[in-house]
Amino acid sequence: MPCLKILTNIPMSKIPRDFVDKIIPVLAKAVNKEEHKFICVIKGDCYMSFGGDSSKPSAVSTLESIGNLGSTENRKIIRELSAFVKKEINVDPDRFFLTFYDLSPRNVGKGGVTIEELI
Repeated sequence: MPCLKILTNIPMSKIPRDFVDKIIPVLAKAVNKEEHKFICVIKGDCYMSFGGDSSKPSAVSTLESIGNLGSTENRKIIRELSAFVKKEINVDPDRFFLTFYDLSPRNVGKGGVTIEELI
């Protein structure tokens, strides 16, 4: 289950309530996995300094996935997510930081078992 976590200094009151629902199709297309497999969490109101400037909208995020990440894939994913985050919460792409983690199935669990056991 790919998981996107976003921390931002945008106030929660300015983040659309349907943000997580709207980003899932974008993620699914970019990561090339089915929508029902994704998890997304966004946390606003974070104290954040980005490049020494805490006054402008910023976001730091991680994307964890078992596969479908790599040099070519990550370029597409960052473009798609940066554009979405700009459109939805007005964070400029140069103030959106994303770290990719390609996980091993043995290091991810769901429903009391590891994904390795499920596959």
